[in-house]
Amino acid sequence: MTHIDKVIFVCSNNSFLSPLAEAFYRSYGSDDLPECISRGMVVLFPEPINPKVNMMLVAKGEELSKHGNTVELSEEDLTDYTCILTMTLSEKVKVMEKFKTARVFTIGEFTKEATDILDPYGKEDEVYEEVFDAVLKNVKACIRRIKTINGGVGMIALGSDHGGYELKQDIIAYLEENNIAYNDYGCYDSASCDYPIYAKAVANAVAGGECTKGIIICGTGIGVSITANKVPGIRAALCHDTFSAEATRLHNDANVLTMGARVVGPGLALKIVETFLNTEFSEDERHIRRISMIED
Repeated sequence: MTHIDKVIFVCSNNSFLSPLAEAFYRSYGSDDLPECISRGMVVLFPEPINPKVNMMLVAKGEELSKHGNTVELSEEDLTDYTCILTMTLSEKVKVMEKFKTARVFTIGEFTKEATDILDPYGKEDEVYEEVFDAVLKNVKACIRRIKTINGGVGMIALGSDHGGYELKQDIIAYLEENNIAYNDYGCYDSASCDYPIYAKAVANAVAGGECTKGIIICGTGIGVSITANKVPGIRAALCHDTFSAEATRLHNDANVLTMGARVVGPGLALKIVETFLNTEFSEDERHIRRISMIED
């Protein structure tokens, strides 16, 4: 999938799950995201959405749904670049059969959660709460994925050893808060481990085009920087201040940021990450020439 200009969340009858997803998309998305609507597989007659949608949104301090009556998915809703996200696999199959389009995914498939979200109708309030949280989690992940597909910051590769694990969790929280997609290549806990394994994994993901930039953290940032720079096509920069992070993007077109968790605190580290991710390469001829000399 190369571009998305419209997102349609689909559930069985457009009364609970899909309007809830639409409400979250509007609440957490930014103005540069594609248009979003919600529809149902079968709507025999228009009716108001389930009142539990707005009740739960109010209880959680979220924005109210702007969705009106239930609406059935139709051919008129589709464009060449519409992405349809169903709640279950069976809904996906039915949409594909009816509309002959390949741009249909379950929401779990699209976000890599790989689980269906089932309608909690008739269940206990605790089940509604679980479904509410599952929809919110998946919609946030959808937003990150869509931004990546449509050319935002891009997919970020993350890696650390045990010394950088805690700081990596702070960076993950920052990326999720800002709807930036990422893949975490480990490590996955604070047990002692070997930093070259994770530095190589991130570097290979960036060099291979799976991710656009990488961030690797160890105790000092030195070991992972040395390791990453052994991979052809990688320009890893060790940065412990925002000036260096900006300069290495402007002048070196660095594609991997390394930091030392024992050198910088989380506050400064997040400012460095923000600077690195949001600074574009200058495209100046002299810098292009010097980068080519590095790679020769």
